Amino acid sequence: MMGRPPMPPTRLFPRTADAGPRRPGDGTPNPFGMVSRTRGLLHDLPDPPSAPAWLGDSDLQAVAAAFGRSGFRGGLNYYRNLDRNWQLQASLDGMRVHVPALFAIPGMDRIIASMPGLVTDLRGSVTLDGAGHWIQQERADAVNELILIFANSLTRPNFF
Repeated sequence: MMGRPPMPPTRLFPRTADAGPRRPGDGTPNPFGMVSRTRGLLHDLPDPPSAPAWLGDSDLQAVAAAFGRSGFRGGLNYYRNLDRNWQLQASLDGMRVHVPALFAIPGMDRIIASMPGLVTDLRGSVTLDGAGHWIQQERADAVNELILIFANSLTRPNFF
């Protein structure tokens, strides 16, 4: 049985630099706060005037079609399961990353100040302004450049 074609998106709710300010007192809800039972998850988010420059029409339609088929359960289940995730990650308490690493974060998501204490061979921390949660799409050229610089800085192990 064929289902109806997915409804095209009518609103975009990006967590991106293009979505507008995310500063204390700007009226934007805390994304980690409680979801209103009466207004839902998306009601209080601002409507951007257009799609971000990095999101092409064909990409938007592909994502909309995928969500039209399966819904957004996967994206929400992480947050629905926060308490259990916290419990499961208890076994990782005190562990450190011991491989060379580069940490890049968007200017709007400064959430991991403890990174130097968690990564023993942290080669650098970079903040890329003008980006939100999807830094690899919003600042693709800068992220690719950082990855290449980091990879080229590593000593190539001798496998033979």
